[in-house]
Amino acid sequence: MTENTHKKPRRRRADSKEAAVEDMLNGERVILPPADYTLSPAERVIFDEIIAELPRGEWTQHMLRIAADLTRMITDARAEADAIRREGSVVTGAAGGPIRNPRCAQLAALRQNIAATRRSLSLHSRAKAGMDNQTLANRRAIQKANEAATLDDDEGLIARPPLN
Repeated sequence: MTENTHKKPRRRRADSKEAAVEDMLNGERVILPPADYTLSPAERVIFDEIIAELPRGEWTQHMLRIAADLTRMITDARAEADAIRREGSVVTGAAGGPIRNPRCAQLAALRQNIAATRRSLSLHSRAKAGMDNQTLANRRAIQKANEAATLDDDEGLIARPPLN
């Protein structure tokens, strides 16, 4: 028999001491949008809400790009919904008769894209890495609690590695 050398490493236990220290360090990590994305203050609020949905240690650079795109999709959907409220869902067509506002189809497409993007980031209650939803929720709750704990009990006397 040959050994499988391509096995994925086991995921560490979320309730271990090592995981708690790592999560505390991640809790101090400042997560910013990618440098080539300029977000308005309103978009930045949405971006920060999206970032808060996952433990800080789970965010990769690629996921941050997707989160910034998701922020823009949510902003666009909000603008389309506001326009539909102003114009109404039924408008006058070129022939003079009532037709469905074309913005309704655009809004529906945006909402589908938002849902698909949230699933790709595992923000919905979708299992990740073979875990069921409850296990994943418990793991994330432990990580978020660890992130909220502070490492500042040394009053700045112990050197720590710089955080990204």
